[in-house]
Amino acid sequence: MKITHEIVQPTPKVPFKYYFHDENSPKRVTPHWHRNIELGFMVSKNTILVKDDNQEDEYHQGDIWVINSRDIHETTFVNRKSVFVFCLLIDYDFLKKIYPDIDQIHFDLKGKPACLKQLINYQELERQLRMMIQLLQEPRDGTFNLNLTGRIYILMANLINNFSHKVTSNISVNESLIDQALGIINSNYTEDLNGTVLAHELNTSVTTLNQQFHQTVQMSINKYITTVRLLATQKKLLNTNQNIDYIAIDSGFNSTKSFIRNFKNWKHTTPYQYRKNFAELERI
Repeated sequence: MKITHEIVQPTPKVPFKYYFHDENSPKRVTPHWHRNIELGFMVSKNTILVKDDNQEDEYHQGDIWVINSRDIHETTFVNRKSVFVFCLLIDYDFLKKIYPDIDQIHFDLKGKPACLKQLINYQELERQLRMMIQLLQEPRDGTFNLNLTGRIYILMANLINNFSHKVTSNISVNESLIDQALGIINSNYTEDLNGTVLAHELNTSVTTLNQQFHQTVQMSINKYITTVRLLATQKKLLNTNQNIDYIAIDSGFNSTKSFIRNFKNWKHTTPYQYRKNFAELERI
């Protein structure tokens, strides 16, 4: 499975791109990543599964969630009948200009909060998103772009003030280096690739590369590579009849033993049992 780097071009004259997911959309959006901040809003009475940074969450009507920059994520619709999801991808370069410390912000929003103060701010997020949906579906006038861009400022101020925490570090982010590294990993994870090989390829040190990874994706180089490989094995376990040994080697693990050990640490079960459990669920 190839994890794609999505190059997101913002809509002309506004600093974001948007999607309306409906019953004609694919049931599953495969693992991918991009530099932008992504907001999802489940408008209809449906269920969506979102896997973000190896954690899977289930969202229902009225839920809003945020995908942080460069997080590997994927989505699956449990039922696409009458589904309506609004996705907003806010341009990272735009955010960097209006809020230079955006590199140090990690968003924590995963559905409706329990805290009353946060719930009030959450309701304001929902109100702004609903107004954006309405604007995007109506005839456009001369204030259309201004109105939408203004709401992006309001949304981001709310998210930064109420649904994020600051990641403190003295290390400045080298975005070009990180983007090159992620691109190489996602295209070559099936090969004999590790932190040392990657650092040599990028003409930098393993220490520097690890510092950059911890700052931007909150994990080490080797853990990120292992995560990409595990995501690849998961798809093969569920969608093919390939045996465990073949899947291990074909996904970049140097042995079946190494694959099983890492998979158990990730899913708390063996690859064989994971496939068996999924097959039994499919028969229900």
